[in-house]
Amino acid sequence: MAELHPLVLDFAVALLLVAPVCDVLGLVTHREALLWTGRWNTLIGAVAAALSVLTGLAAEAALGPHSAAGEALLHIHKALGYAMLAFCLPVAGWRAGSKLPLPRRARTLYLAGSFAVAAVVLSETVLGETMVYRHGVGLSAAARAEPVVRPTDGAR
Repeated sequence: MAELHPLVLDFAVALLLVAPVCDVLGLVTHREALLWTGRWNTLIGAVAAALSVLTGLAAEAALGPHSAAGEALLHIHKALGYAMLAFCLPVAGWRAGSKLPLPRRARTLYLAGSFAVAAVVLSETVLGETMVYRHGVGLSAAARAEPVVRPTDGAR
Protein backbone atom coordinates (compact mmCIF):
# COMPACT_ATOMS: atom_id res chain seq x y z
CA MET A 1 0.00 0.00 0.00
CA ALA A 2 2.95 2.33 0.65
CA GLU A 3 3.92 2.19 -3.04
CA LEU A 4 0.54 3.69 -3.98
CA HIS A 5 1.19 6.96 -2.14
CA PRO A 6 2.73 8.87 -5.08
CA LEU A 7 -0.01 7.72 -7.45
CA VAL A 8 -2.94 8.50 -5.16
CA LEU A 9 -1.64 11.87 -4.07
CA ASP A 10 -1.16 13.00 -7.67
CA PHE A 11 -4.91 12.57 -8.19
CA ALA A 12 -5.70 14.48 -5.00
CA VAL A 13 -3.37 17.33 -5.91
CA ALA A 14 -4.62 17.67 -9.48
CA LEU A 15 -8.32 17.48 -8.62
CA LEU A 16 -8.21 19.75 -5.57
CA LEU A 17 -6.15 22.41 -7.35
CA VAL A 18 -8.41 22.46 -10.41
CA ALA A 19 -11.74 22.38 -8.52
CA PRO A 20 -11.80 26.02 -7.28
CA VAL A 21 -10.55 27.24 -10.67
CA CYS A 22 -13.46 25.46 -12.38
CA ASP A 23 -15.87 26.97 -9.86
CA VAL A 24 -14.67 30.52 -10.41
CA LEU A 25 -14.60 30.12 -14.19
CA GLY A 26 -18.10 28.64 -14.05
CA LEU A 27 -19.37 31.60 -12.05
CA VAL A 28 -17.68 34.18 -14.28
CA THR A 29 -18.73 32.59 -17.57
CA HIS A 30 -22.13 31.36 -16.30
CA ARG A 31 -21.36 27.84 -17.51
CA GLU A 32 -23.02 25.20 -15.39
CA ALA A 33 -20.81 22.47 -16.85
CA LEU A 34 -17.77 24.07 -15.19
CA LEU A 35 -19.60 24.20 -11.86
CA TRP A 36 -20.41 20.49 -12.14
CA THR A 37 -16.76 19.85 -13.02
CA GLY A 38 -15.71 21.73 -9.89
CA ARG A 39 -18.18 19.72 -7.84
CA TRP A 40 -16.91 16.33 -9.04
CA ASN A 41 -13.26 17.40 -8.78
CA THR A 42 -13.91 18.41 -5.16
CA LEU A 43 -15.70 15.19 -4.27
CA ILE A 44 -13.30 12.78 -5.99
CA GLY A 45 -10.33 14.87 -4.85
CA ALA A 46 -11.47 14.58 -1.21
CA VAL A 47 -11.62 10.79 -1.52
CA ALA A 48 -8.16 10.79 -3.11
CA ALA A 49 -6.89 13.08 -0.32
CA ALA A 50 -8.15 10.67 2.35
CA LEU A 51 -6.53 7.77 0.50
CA SER A 52 -3.28 9.71 0.15
CA VAL A 53 -3.14 10.24 3.91
CA LEU A 54 -3.75 6.52 4.49
CA THR A 55 -1.12 5.48 1.96
CA GLY A 56 1.23 8.12 3.38
CA LEU A 57 0.94 6.55 6.82
CA ALA A 58 1.74 3.17 5.26
CA ALA A 59 4.72 4.72 3.44
CA GLU A 60 5.97 6.24 6.71
CA ALA A 61 5.81 2.82 8.38
CA ALA A 62 7.91 1.34 5.55
CA LEU A 63 10.62 4.03 5.64
CA GLY A 64 14.24 3.14 6.05
CA PRO A 65 16.90 5.32 7.68
CA HIS A 66 16.94 8.99 6.74
CA SER A 67 18.48 12.26 7.92
CA ALA A 68 17.38 14.34 10.90
CA ALA A 69 16.28 17.10 8.51
CA GLY A 70 14.22 14.56 6.60
CA GLU A 71 12.62 13.41 9.87
CA ALA A 72 11.69 16.98 10.80
CA LEU A 73 10.16 17.57 7.37
CA LEU A 74 8.30 14.27 7.65
CA HIS A 75 6.61 15.44 10.86
CA ILE A 76 5.56 18.71 9.23
CA HIS A 77 4.39 16.83 6.12
CA LYS A 78 2.28 14.50 8.25
CA ALA A 79 0.74 17.40 10.20
CA LEU A 80 -0.09 19.22 6.95
CA GLY A 81 -1.71 16.03 5.66
CA TYR A 82 -4.04 16.02 8.65
CA ALA A 83 -4.69 19.76 8.18
CA MET A 84 -5.50 19.12 4.53
CA LEU A 85 -8.13 16.58 5.57
CA ALA A 86 -9.49 18.97 8.21
CA PHE A 87 -10.10 21.55 5.47
CA CYS A 88 -10.95 19.20 2.62
CA LEU A 89 -13.58 16.93 4.15
CA PRO A 90 -15.92 19.71 5.35
CA VAL A 91 -15.65 21.50 2.00
CA ALA A 92 -16.44 18.25 0.15
CA GLY A 93 -19.28 17.49 2.56
CA TRP A 94 -20.72 20.93 1.95
CA ARG A 95 -20.49 20.35 -1.78
CA ALA A 96 -22.02 16.87 -1.53
CA GLY A 97 -24.90 18.19 0.59
CA SER A 98 -25.91 20.77 -1.99
CA LYS A 99 -28.19 19.67 -4.80
CA LEU A 100 -26.99 22.62 -6.86
CA PRO A 101 -23.74 22.48 -8.81
CA LEU A 102 -22.36 25.12 -6.40
CA PRO A 103 -23.90 26.03 -3.03
CA ARG A 104 -25.72 29.38 -3.13
CA ARG A 105 -25.68 30.11 0.58
CA ALA A 106 -22.39 31.52 1.75
CA ARG A 107 -20.85 30.91 -1.69
CA THR A 108 -17.96 33.24 -0.92
CA LEU A 109 -17.20 31.33 2.27
CA TYR A 110 -17.33 28.05 0.34
CA LEU A 111 -14.93 29.36 -2.32
CA ALA A 112 -12.58 30.67 0.38
CA GLY A 113 -12.54 27.19 1.93
CA SER A 114 -11.96 25.60 -1.46
CA PHE A 115 -9.01 27.90 -2.17
CA ALA A 116 -7.67 27.25 1.35
CA VAL A 117 -7.72 23.53 0.54
CA ALA A 118 -5.82 24.24 -2.69
CA ALA A 119 -3.22 26.29 -0.79
CA VAL A 120 -2.65 23.54 1.79
CA VAL A 121 -2.45 20.91 -0.96
CA LEU A 122 0.10 22.99 -2.86
CA SER A 123 2.27 23.58 0.21
CA GLU A 124 2.00 19.90 1.13
CA THR A 125 3.17 18.97 -2.38
CA VAL A 126 6.19 21.27 -2.29
CA LEU A 127 7.16 19.98 1.15
CA GLY A 128 6.82 16.35 0.03
CA GLU A 129 8.97 16.96 -3.03
CA THR A 130 11.62 18.67 -0.92
CA MET A 131 11.58 15.80 1.55
CA VAL A 132 12.08 13.16 -1.14
CA TYR A 133 14.22 14.87 -3.77
CA ARG A 134 16.38 17.06 -1.55
CA HIS A 135 16.66 14.98 1.61
CA GLY A 136 16.17 11.49 0.16
CA VAL A 137 13.38 10.39 2.49
CA GLY A 138 11.87 7.21 1.11
CA LEU A 139 14.67 6.58 -1.36
CA SER A 140 17.00 3.59 -1.24
CA ALA A 141 20.61 4.09 -0.16
CA ALA A 142 21.73 3.64 -3.77
CA ALA A 143 19.34 6.34 -4.94
CA ARG A 144 20.52 8.74 -2.22
CA ALA A 145 24.23 8.27 -3.03
CA GLU A 146 26.00 11.09 -4.80
CA PRO A 147 26.46 10.33 -8.48
CA VAL A 148 29.98 9.77 -9.73
CA VAL A 149 30.85 11.98 -12.65
CA ARG A 150 33.64 10.67 -14.82
CA PRO A 151 35.45 13.02 -17.18
CA THR A 152 34.73 12.50 -20.85
CA ASP A 153 37.51 11.86 -23.37
CA GLY A 154 37.44 15.47 -24.51
CA ALA A 155 38.11 16.78 -20.97
CA ARG A 156 41.41 14.90 -20.51
